[in-house]
Amino acid sequence: MSRIKVMSKILASRIAAGEVIERPASVIKELVENSIDAGATEITAEVERAGNRLIAVTDNGCGMDDEDALLALQQHGTSKLLNENDLDHIMTLGFRGEAIPSIASVSRFTLVTRQPGSTGGIMVICDENGNVSTRPHGGAAGTRIEVRDLFCNLPARKKFLKSPATEEHHIEEIFSMMAIAHPEISFKLLLDNRIALLTPGSGKIDLRLREIFGKNFVDNMLPVEHIEGELHISGYTAAPGFTRPSRKDQRVFINSRPVEAMAVYRGIKDGYATLAESGRYNPTVLFIDLPPEDLDVNVHPAKREVRFKNEYRISRAVAAAISGALRKNRESDIFAAVENDPFMTLSGKLPLSMVLDSAQISYTPASVEQPELPAVPKISTANIVINTPAKTKTPPPESPEKNDVIEKIIPVEKKTIPPAPPQKTVSPLVKPVAAPAFSGVWPHRIIGVIDKTYLLGESTGGLVIIDQHAAHERIMFEKILAQFAENSCERQQLLIPQTIELSRPMIKLLEGNREIFEKLGFEIESAGGTSVIVSAVPVTPFDHRDIENWLCDMLNELLDCAIPASAMPPETAAKAACKAAVKAHDTLPAEALDSLLEQLKNCRQGTLCPHGRPTMVELSIRELERRFYRK
Repeated sequence: MSRIKVMSKILASRIAAGEVIERPASVIKELVENSIDAGATEITAEVERAGNRLIAVTDNGCGMDDEDALLALQQHGTSKLLNENDLDHIMTLGFRGEAIPSIASVSRFTLVTRQPGSTGGIMVICDENGNVSTRPHGGAAGTRIEVRDLFCNLPARKKFLKSPATEEHHIEEIFSMMAIAHPEISFKLLLDNRIALLTPGSGKIDLRLREIFGKNFVDNMLPVEHIEGELHISGYTAAPGFTRPSRKDQRVFINSRPVEAMAVYRGIKDGYATLAESGRYNPTVLFIDLPPEDLDVNVHPAKREVRFKNEYRISRAVAAAISGALRKNRESDIFAAVENDPFMTLSGKLPLSMVLDSAQISYTPASVEQPELPAVPKISTANIVINTPAKTKTPPPESPEKNDVIEKIIPVEKKTIPPAPPQKTVSPLVKPVAAPAFSGVWPHRIIGVIDKTYLLGESTGGLVIIDQHAAHERIMFEKILAQFAENSCERQQLLIPQTIELSRPMIKLLEGNREIFEKLGFEIESAGGTSVIVSAVPVTPFDHRDIENWLCDMLNELLDCAIPASAMPPETAAKAACKAAVKAHDTLPAEALDSLLEQLKNCRQGTLCPHGRPTMVELSIRELERRFYRK
């Protein structure tokens, strides 16, 4: 009897849906893309209970007739590809014909559509078992799709969804990305009947960015414009010093399609070069337009990734675009400063190149070149023999106070220096194993600092190197855990409350996790729009913190929590809160270094940071002797 059987159509469709529909935000993305392809100028999305109860997208696009409305539910039914040659010239956001059938196979699906000029429309209803029914329906021209009870027939998939606040954040994020890519379209997002995003179709990208991310974000961005033949790069990039803890704020659009592209990320990093901060990322919003035949969008089932025909060209062009924007910013700052203070050359603030160019310094080379100097023959000392008379007394050495130097030629016995031990090489494909916990002798004092990052500690066993960021994270982590256990998180009132601007998705995430922030010692109030007011913060060692970056880092840490804030374990909250730890290259006073060492020694597990990385490593005396070939 054959063991291989052909899957049923329903089972196959549900398996295929898992590649396209990962979470409620995937439904929003696919439906909004179809609305854009339909030529809509107004798109409204409605979400209830983070997409578990309802997801509805309404547009005023071209609509469909009765026949097309039914064909849209068929697997691979599409109006955007006619033959295989069209794969090389894809200009639409959707083209596979998989989105609507995949969504309908894992939900209770309703489609209502009417073409402009038509006297009536059609309603198509598809239940979770694939049964389809239709009936006439009137209404406005365009299309409305309702998705209810997502994953109702796949309970296992529901278990992998994150907390409602996290899922709503992903929905807002993808909806915002589509709005950024198409500033000419009016977008409206309703979360539980509350307006989360409303943007008119002005067509101006700077206004769209201000509406979504706030004024502070736009004020810290620099315009980007770069053209190489048919390759056009535009958008905005962050001014030096304006960074984020992750790459999530580096947004890339290829032919108006939001994607993830490592070639572009490499170009951004190369463009900042030495201005890039270690472990931080500069926010960018880049629009890259190039011929469709120069890239392949048929790589990822969700069309999240693309493949370029020439990745090096893209990386190089992006790097040139970023560095050009930074260079123009520096030049504008210099000339603005000269205009405000024409005597600033006396303070030495102008670049040396500008001073030399203005001086018009020139010279005339000599007509006769300098003759070559006679070469000094090399004298080999291998065969030199020094004959010292047997009865000649050696003159007494002169006083060390004199400036004369007495040189003696002393024969030295040749010794063979053993070769250095070969360095172990690790294949780049092999993931390095995490270093074990510190097992040496605890340092008793700090003797120095390297690169404003690593503290050098002295112990009876050798040299101990401490990562100041990892060490401070461990201290804060255990302190916050203790405060959670005692329900006594210390907070400090700010003399002047600080107003902070966050993106709309981050504002929503903050509201969903307000209880956690209150337990940690924050006092945060909404100021409307994309602004919040912080009036109190937790007390941290060394009073070293940047409140805005701290909040952003914590929100990114909480973003992927799979449980609601009310049930969140203290360890998760503590990991988020310890983002206020001192960073690499932060300068600490000497007394703070001693305090950090003492507090780290009193921790329950001072040798590992909360994320499992070592806080210190040791170079033992034996290891030092081995490296210097002393033993």
